Amino acid sequence: MVLRRGLAFHVVLANVLAMGTATSVNYYLNRIWSFNSKAKVGRSLTLYLSLILFNMFFTSFMINLLVSWGMMDFWAKFLMMGLATLWNYIIYRQVIFK
Repeated sequence: MVLRRGLAFHVVLANVLAMGTATSVNYYLNRIWSFNSKAKVGRSLTLYLSLILFNMFFTSFMINLLVSWGMMDFWAKFLMMGLATLWNYIIYRQVIFK
C-alpha cells in the first residue's frame, strides 16, 4: 500500500515490486525455519522462483481484473495474497522443500 497509495504506483507495478522484495527473505526463511529442508538448493530455488513468477503474473492479472470490476485495490490484493498463501503452502510442503 505504501507503493500504491503513498507513491502512486500502478497497482500491477506495486504488486510486482512488493513480491520481488519479499522473495529472497521468504525463500531463506521457508527453507531454513519453516520446513527445515535438506532438498538441493538449486532444485528448490528453481521451483521456488518458478512458483513466485507464476504468482506474480497470475495475482497481478487477477488484482487488475478485480480492480477493473470495482473492487478496492486493498481488498483485491488482500484476497489474492490469501489465496496464494494457501496454494503456496501446499506446494512448498509437497514439492519444493520436500
